[in-house]
Amino acid sequence: MTTKLPSLALTILLLTFTAAHAVEPPPARDMAFVNARVLTMAEPGVLDSHTVIVRDGRIHAIGPSTELAPGANDVVIEAAGRILMPGLAEMHAHVPAPQGPNQPQGYTEDVLLLWVANGVTLARGMLGHSLHLELRERLDQHAVLGPRLITSGPSFSGQSVNAVDEARRRVAAQAEAGYDFLKIHRGLTREQYDAIVDAAAEAGIALAGHVPVDVGLARALEAGQETVDHLDGYIHALVADPDADPDAARSFFGIGLVPHVQRDAMASVAAETRASGAAIVPTETLFENFQAAAEDIDGLVERPENVYLPPALKDAYLERLQDAGAMAELVAEFLDLRKELLGALHRAGVPILLGSDSPQIMNVPGFAIHRELEAMVAAGLSPFAALESGTTAPARYFGAEGRYGSIVPGAEADLILLRDDPLEDIGNTRSIDGVMVRGRWLDRAFLDAELTRIRERYAAL
Repeated sequence: MTTKLPSLALTILLLTFTAAHAVEPPPARDMAFVNARVLTMAEPGVLDSHTVIVRDGRIHAIGPSTELAPGANDVVIEAAGRILMPGLAEMHAHVPAPQGPNQPQGYTEDVLLLWVANGVTLARGMLGHSLHLELRERLDQHAVLGPRLITSGPSFSGQSVNAVDEARRRVAAQAEAGYDFLKIHRGLTREQYDAIVDAAAEAGIALAGHVPVDVGLARALEAGQETVDHLDGYIHALVADPDADPDAARSFFGIGLVPHVQRDAMASVAAETRASGAAIVPTETLFENFQAAAEDIDGLVERPENVYLPPALKDAYLERLQDAGAMAELVAEFLDLRKELLGALHRAGVPILLGSDSPQIMNVPGFAIHRELEAMVAAGLSPFAALESGTTAPARYFGAEGRYGSIVPGAEADLILLRDDPLEDIGNTRSIDGVMVRGRWLDRAFLDAELTRIRERYAAL
């Protein structure tokens, strides 16, 4: 499938928004990480005192440091017992389009940098834009520093689709343009959704995202929707008759239905999900931010990573959270229910994919992924299982096992060097000493300099 070239106007806009702010990646170099504790993610546990050699942007060899010597031209990184693990995926990312509301010039490049500075080496863009096709290529070519990008097209929603024939045309156009998948949003009718499903099957393109209320979880799973993001539709599926209270059914992700949920239905809903082959992208941090606003708005405002939010965007986020306190009790019950549901899905063997929905309401790009890992563990996943959701599980989902998501010979060298062991405490994924993005090594000094640049620019706005 060929990608159409962007129009001249789009090309000029792309060059404008990348020229002044894009961070040029360092060149790929042959490197050897020696005396590392290697968390390959291909198998449980850590390989102590191992060497990992990177050549031409890929894992060339891995073995005990006493047996595997670096090459004469390798740049040697003395890991000294630090953890070397694969890069993480942000499976519900929002790549900003240039000139978006409340965002400064260069915000797209800032987001890309914030992701990689926090160990995110793959991003699945969930709200595509025509410029993202070109950006995807520039990232692949290392013309811009950022994670590997897999992107949807503009979303299919009640606002973007008005008729069945229009839905079919949009599917064909996005497939022809070269987007990786279709994003389903809210507000679609059942007839529109079914038309999208049929057209997507004809075009050979997958669909993922929300579950419109008029469609329902059972139909989305039956239709082969590949991911259900935000656990959308699951609260409705746990209620005997969600139509009995239409207002509650159309509330924010069904929060109004929480008092009517039948918890004993979780096991069957989880089994149905497992049988369908769908994966889940929970985005727990998005909802935890509402809880934080309801219980301790000052604590939410004072999070240290908020210095990486543009002030106007931060103000817009907080405005959306201003009424959260009035729903504190219901929000807390909603979060408890979601954690219980996520645990049930995991135990049933449903693939869980790491995604924080960043940048989004108080979810700072990159930093939010560490909060999402903590939410996974709070829901009952082991630290290793939580890490799988951001490494081997996305690779498996994309049919790319052995290409990325694990440290094995032949895999692309997406790596994180950590000071502390995330298997002992999942919060240790924050202890980053360096990140490698497909063979480009970003040490702590490089990352700190770029973070300082962003922080100081936002402080001056």
